[in-house]
Amino acid sequence: MDRGRRPVIVGVGQVTVRGQVWPDLAEPLDLACDAAQEAARDAGAPVLAAVDRLVLPPILCWDYGNAPRLVAERLGLECEQVQLKAGGNTPQEGINDAAEALADGRIEMALLAGAECEAARKAARKAGHEVSWTRTEDALPSPEEHLSHPFELMRQAILPVHIYPLFEPALRVAAGRTPEEHVAWLGTTMSRFTEVAAANPFAWFRERLTPGDVTTPTPGNRMVSTPYTVRMNSFMGVDQGAAVILTTEETARRLGVPEERWVWVWSGADCNDVWYFTEHAGYDRCAAMEACAGEVLGGSGIGVDEVAHFDLYSCNVSVVQLAALALGLDPDDTRPLTVTGGLPYAGGPWNNYTTHAIAAMVTKLRDSEGDLGIVTGNGGFLTKHSFGLYGRRPPERPFHRNDREADEARIVSAPHPRLEDEPSGRGRIEGYTVAHDRDGLPERALALVRLDDTRRTLLNSWDGAVATAMTSGEWFGTEVEVGPDCTFVLP
Repeated sequence: MDRGRRPVIVGVGQVTVRGQVWPDLAEPLDLACDAAQEAARDAGAPVLAAVDRLVLPPILCWDYGNAPRLVAERLGLECEQVQLKAGGNTPQEGINDAAEALADGRIEMALLAGAECEAARKAARKAGHEVSWTRTEDALPSPEEHLSHPFELMRQAILPVHIYPLFEPALRVAAGRTPEEHVAWLGTTMSRFTEVAAANPFAWFRERLTPGDVTTPTPGNRMVSTPYTVRMNSFMGVDQGAAVILTTEETARRLGVPEERWVWVWSGADCNDVWYFTEHAGYDRCAAMEACAGEVLGGSGIGVDEVAHFDLYSCNVSVVQLAALALGLDPDDTRPLTVTGGLPYAGGPWNNYTTHAIAAMVTKLRDSEGDLGIVTGNGGFLTKHSFGLYGRRPPERPFHRNDREADEARIVSAPHPRLEDEPSGRGRIEGYTVAHDRDGLPERALALVRLDDTRRTLLNSWDGAVATAMTSGEWFGTEVEVGPDCTFVLP
């Protein structure tokens, strides 16, 4: 192993701007560059001039055309420019790519930076205006990734707030909890996230919430989709930017970056699950997450008990549970599952949240001599996953990355049901939720229904009595009849 080429993070920066008012609005380009410059200052050495790869998650609140070029021009960088695909996993994937390229000698310094200004855009609209930020003529092509099956779209399973709660019943039953016990457990888990957010100076909401504050429907915390209230979902209306600079030990030493700033990138893993969530093998585990967890731990020769800090992607609570299960964490483990406060409380800046998580993890590890930390990212609907293992001490092994093609081929070839888009007959409920309207009233029930060993379908019920009934009690495993137009009828 060439120890000089071990990848290290040397600088991190975060920016949160609150209370912007028209017309004095910072835009994502400003925040991304501010965060990058803060990361360079954090490194304590002239690192920006050495950057030869710039990586940006796609900015969703405004189409810049070619955002990486604009960031490079403003920062004075002449380097390779990479725009990632959409997905909460991609910042971690970008770090994994860069760490591998550093270890292989293909690059010497990488900058990952991103930002969103959804709150600023909303402030402009509130004042009766539309933002008019920069846009280049040389627009980058948008990668085609159809995350939803046409049948899922027809069933109006489009939004994460309607899809992720479908997985809660399987997780609850596997954990041996009643619906009431599970809601209480979810409230306790997310209340702990708010404690971390309250201590995070970059968090959007710095307020400690009790478990009841999280789970109890109120006019300010309406039920969105059973069992998720507003406070249990990602909050995207933020103005936030973050950046991470990484290089090799050799380059960091040559440029004079103090070693107390170094955090080593030990290992990384990326893996897609079966592409459509309706065809996943089950919902009380995630095969792609398990592959990533096994690789970042096993590839580094450590066990999860040696990891002190975690940031488990938290767009919805089911993702947190699945990542914890994949890592082998006990449900009663007292180690915090976030270093930021998570997407509902620290803020969920679309594709860029995980950049904040990595930056916060680096800061946490610098204050914890010798400790290790894991960051996870999730994209799509439990579709795309990326994990990273970081350490305040150097690894004994070279940077490890999984064989992604082999892991994905194994998952796709394993038994899993196919989606039936012309269902009939009877089946049993494997997952369900009730979508509520803007007044918090039950509006529509959605159910994942297993028809037989090889087929699953997705059904709706617009019957108000059915929707109301399914907001309480136990419906997992209930046999239902397929009705006309892909509806379902309760017994």
